[in-house]
Amino acid sequence: MSVIKKRFCLTPVIAAAFMAVAVLITASCSDSVDNDAMWKRIERAVETTMAESGIPGALVGVWSPLKGDRIIMKGKADISTGRDMAQGDRVRIASITKTFVVTIILELADKGDLHLEQTIDRWFSETEIPGAQVITVRELCDMTSGIFNYSDDETFRKIYTEDPNKVWAPHELVKLAVAHPSYFTPGTGWHYSNTNTIIIGMIIEKITGKTVEEEIKERIIDRLNLTNTYYPQGTNIEGMHSRGYVAGEAEGEVIDVTEMFNPSGMGASGALISNLEDLKTWMIACAEGRLLSASMQEERTLYAAGDYEYAGERIHYGLGIMCAQGFLGHPGDGIGNTNAAFHSPENGTTVVILLNKAPNPQDVTALTLFMDIAQIM
Repeated sequence: MSVIKKRFCLTPVIAAAFMAVAVLITASCSDSVDNDAMWKRIERAVETTMAESGIPGALVGVWSPLKGDRIIMKGKADISTGRDMAQGDRVRIASITKTFVVTIILELADKGDLHLEQTIDRWFSETEIPGAQVITVRELCDMTSGIFNYSDDETFRKIYTEDPNKVWAPHELVKLAVAHPSYFTPGTGWHYSNTNTIIIGMIIEKITGKTVEEEIKERIIDRLNLTNTYYPQGTNIEGMHSRGYVAGEAEGEVIDVTEMFNPSGMGASGALISNLEDLKTWMIACAEGRLLSASMQEERTLYAAGDYEYAGERIHYGLGIMCAQGFLGHPGDGIGNTNAAFHSPENGTTVVILLNKAPNPQDVTALTLFMDIAQIM
């Protein structure tokens, strides 16, 4: 039985009420006082998150037509040199990459090169991906395929940490995943899996004859002039960037892992590098569907039904996009960085959070901080 899709994020009625209240607040003579208190609470939330998780540096951007704009820069981009975080610093954005890759598959669907309900046996044999004859493109995009998450495979984790310079081919990652039983019959549950987006990247390459890197650059980066966003081939980060850290063995110790892991281990599921301003531009375009037809953006925001969580946070998931606190966007958590980028089409507010240490005692630290900021606002 297929998972019933539903829309649930911020209903038009609630959105209208929110806007009405916001207008009243804006008109109030105490608006500037309220805003000052709000920004102080947001800044304290950032500082508390950093202190609780031992995060060296944070960049948080909030842009709101009703509340104003604020860039919060805290701590160090590079502990060894003492350099402070800077607004233009690039970071590894991890799973925010999924929003780019799924947008491309939706663009291809817009052109008629594929259909969302199409099964993936058009591109993969049953030997390559068991269940290919029943798994649809939509189910890859909204995480209802049931395919095992390759990054939870013990063999992958062992090789990834012991041979971090290994260059992974997408089919190797898929092979590790399909060696495990599926979480559930396709379309009958929800489970976040990086394997889904790796397969989507492979489909993009089979259809276009170009690499995912080339397609992201041509279809998104160049069109939106995202000058600080790119798909890396090696372990370096070009240009000015924040370092990425993990916890060391001693209390308070952190270890620099910025250039330790080959990005192919994340591939289409999480390899991109970007910065605060580019993610603001991208998330507005993504959440508002500026690169897709109106009908395809509607498809994108059909959320998989069910009462499910992402690393303990209650969310709804569409086609490569997450709905949280009435905002659309995605978190991105990798080794060394935890990020979140969200935009509300209803009230025009955008929030981007870049934190330079992960994993942390609390999973998806940037997403949790985003939830706090959204509630404060």
